[in-house]
Amino acid sequence: MEALANIESRTVNKQEKLVVLRHEDNESCKNEIEMTFKELLEDMSKKLMPYAMFLTYKNKADSSDLVHNTIIKLIKNKDKFLEHSKPMAYAKKILKNNHVDNLRKQKRMVSIEGNDIPVTNDGFHQQNFEFQQMIICLKSFDETDQIILSMLGAGHSYEEIQEVVNDISMANLRVKANRARIKLAKCMDRKL
Repeated sequence: MEALANIESRTVNKQEKLVVLRHEDNESCKNEIEMTFKELLEDMSKKLMPYAMFLTYKNKADSSDLVHNTIIKLIKNKDKFLEHSKPMAYAKKILKNNHVDNLRKQKRMVSIEGNDIPVTNDGFHQQNFEFQQMIICLKSFDETDQIILSMLGAGHSYEEIQEVVNDISMANLRVKANRARIKLAKCMDRKL
């Protein structure tokens, strides 16, 4: 009882690297925390993690980032943090504000999928350039050569191509396909 009476009479003490946190109601006084600032931050990070997991829908990486940023802000505002009557509530408020700030930043970022911005060939500019160059070259070919090359490019067999192009024998089809490939390679400045 004497120790309890002694605790009630004390206020928040800041000794050399020692922090004493005290709650106002009598029952919490039994749980007075005495630890260094580093230990206090370690304890806070363990207690903040479940709240961060709740805010980020159990995304562990985002939760860790939130807690880490909160601890950094607590270190920067060490005096305010130590003088606050409810340090855990103060830390949770900083964590929640960090989360809200992150959500706002994400909303400001332009989403390609959300805004229906067309992606050209998954972002491969060289492939897109070559594809456009091939289309230009194919436009200069006659219709039979275009059909032969496009069907070969799509993976069709010579028999399937012959069914589409009726008036060509199999030998003539193979010769036309070979000549069309050479012509396309030459048009695109490539070696076959």
